[in-house]
Amino acid sequence: MGVTLWIVPSRKDAEKLKHIMDIRPRSLEASYPSFEPHITLLSLPADSTISLPELRASIPTTPLKISFNSVNIGDHFFRSVYIAVKPTPSSSYPALPHISLCYITDEDAALGERTSFYNALKDAGRMKPTQDNAGVSLNCSQGAGEDWVSTFEASEVWITECNGPVESWKILDKVSLS
Repeated sequence: MGVTLWIVPSRKDAEKLKHIMDIRPRSLEASYPSFEPHITLLSLPADSTISLPELRASIPTTPLKISFNSVNIGDHFFRSVYIAVKPTPSSSYPALPHISLCYITDEDAALGERTSFYNALKDAGRMKPTQDNAGVSLNCSQGAGEDWVSTFEASEVWITECNGPVESWKILDKVSLS
């Protein structure tokens, strides 16, 4: 895949989202690799000649408020089950800004695993419409309590190298958004 720019939440918000991302309806060898919650802002091919300093310089350093629009079942590995994100008017986002909650192989998806993950969230009461019905809120509590999250303020943009298996991806640099 090459080098990517990720918009990431604060450590505290990332940990909350990981409580949702750690749900596993079944234990499957190739599906459910571990990864950091993020919105991919840009992907460059592996043979790109753009340098790390050039990438750093291109990143605006103003905080971004991220709002959740919906939770959806996707049609490929990198968008298996995801939170669709509402773009802010002043920001440039990819065509479908999202935060993947899990990566599930197409083979496991054909057996219904993406739907199983989505239903596990729904059946456990882990998602509901926001109070104004304009988005979705996720219960990111670790146990039986409630910790509803529908927004976060992005704290950093990470420059990552995404070659090979998901769990071998590397963070090359972090740019603060404050």
